[in-house]
Amino acid sequence: MPVYLNYSLENSISLSDRSIAYGDGLFETLSIVHGQISNLSDHILRLSLGCLKLGIPFDRTQQLKLHDFVVDLAKPFSCPHIIKIIVTRGEGGRGYLPNLNAVPSIIITTSVAPDYTQQRLFGVHLGVSSIPSGMNRYLAGMKHLNRLENVMAKGRLTEGCFEDVMLDDEGYLVECIQSNLFWIKDSVLYTPILDRSGVQGVMRSCVLKQYTDSQIVIGRYAVEDLQKADEIFITNSLMGVVPITNFLGRSLPIGINTRKIKNILND
Repeated sequence: MPVYLNYSLENSISLSDRSIAYGDGLFETLSIVHGQISNLSDHILRLSLGCLKLGIPFDRTQQLKLHDFVVDLAKPFSCPHIIKIIVTRGEGGRGYLPNLNAVPSIIITTSVAPDYTQQRLFGVHLGVSSIPSGMNRYLAGMKHLNRLENVMAKGRLTEGCFEDVMLDDEGYLVECIQSNLFWIKDSVLYTPILDRSGVQGVMRSCVLKQYTDSQIVIGRYAVEDLQKADEIFITNSLMGVVPITNFLGRSLPIGINTRKIKNILND
């Protein structure tokens, strides 16, 4: 797997980089199809806003340089690939206190994308994770490097399920381990609010923009609300829109609303 550090081929990073000791940084996972990157501007915008909130220097010049580099990097790939971007605060500082003059590290890797064709076509089973999603209003929404609860949840995935729903400490729905969650009841689209936990997924934003047939409601919901759904689907940038055909043992159809959004966003 090729690795680029600050735009040069490199297979090592300093042990004093703050990503190692503190998870001090952010990441984006980009989908490449036929040499083109899906929703690149949205990914760079999310990355830039996250850097701004964390106080990691990443100005317009750096954004444009990253954009141009990954566009060129993606062009030769004829089959689906992934580009992963990690931006760390860089090296130095004493303990938690960062070096105010630290230079960010930009790490870029490429790899062959997993094939989610069968999941998109036929749907998957969904369970509920025993691992809660960490609650922190300041970090909520960002795709930061502190993802230990997701690692633990993936290791304890419900048997027979493709994904598990993660709840917050109060038992409210947040998202799935590696995807955002949606459901439809009486043609209304529902999704959990992500003001205390979870990741504001790029594909989640695309769904909210494209679902124009009826009402959208974003709020706090329990597992019982999801059990009443007419349709359920999950999303992320690599898998696109994937229907849920079984939730906690209850079979669900791939409904007309899910099919519509699949047709729009899975192309």
